[in-house]
Amino acid sequence: MSQPNILIVAAERGLGLGLTGQFLQRGWQVFATAFPGSDVSALQIAGQAAPGQLEIGHIDVTDPAQIAPLLNSLGERRFDVIYLNAGIFGPLHQSVLQATPDDFQQIMMVNAFGPIRLARRLLPHLKVPGTLAFMSSHRGSVAANLEGGLELYRASKAALNMLARGIHAEIRDQGQTVLSIHPGWAATAMGTLDGAVQAEIDVETSVRGVADVVERYRNSGESLYLDYAGERWPW
Repeated sequence: MSQPNILIVAAERGLGLGLTGQFLQRGWQVFATAFPGSDVSALQIAGQAAPGQLEIGHIDVTDPAQIAPLLNSLGERRFDVIYLNAGIFGPLHQSVLQATPDDFQQIMMVNAFGPIRLARRLLPHLKVPGTLAFMSSHRGSVAANLEGGLELYRASKAALNMLARGIHAEIRDQGQTVLSIHPGWAATAMGTLDGAVQAEIDVETSVRGVADVVERYRNSGESLYLDYAGERWPW
């Protein structure tokens, strides 16, 4: 049986780096992308523990000019799983009253439009059956928003969820799967707002759970909104 393979977008730090390590440990071939010019030393160290399993590429998901070079670097290869991990928290105030148009544009581009646009361009590189996954958040649930706040972040993740569902509606007849996964409130720079708040779980717990969810539900043919523990969230 051949090794499964995964493309992880935005993998140089945080949850993306942790996921890369998880899938390498599980024997997967990993193509991990980093933001152009970013430090990839941690990725390289992860790859040293799994010789021959890791390849590194580069892309900024907000820049459409960088999509074609990434696709060219992939050649003819096709992946069992394509995981879009790119995301930001946005301004700390998170208020539509305080946000500038640039604030809103940035968070929507990084968290929703950029990943979805790239995912659609990557579909020819997804095996059939295959699984497309997005790093969502429970904050993207419309039904579960009973306390308000975090307006910009919520809007971006709700948009991501909606657009991911739209992709599945178009590819489900091929047996394709789309997963929107909440990784938990993990102790990353983003999750703790650079140390300003306390996270609920460590990165290892988060990425181990996310990888478990991917392995359990991949190729199910469904569009699912799950957290790292495998619990389903209301859209």
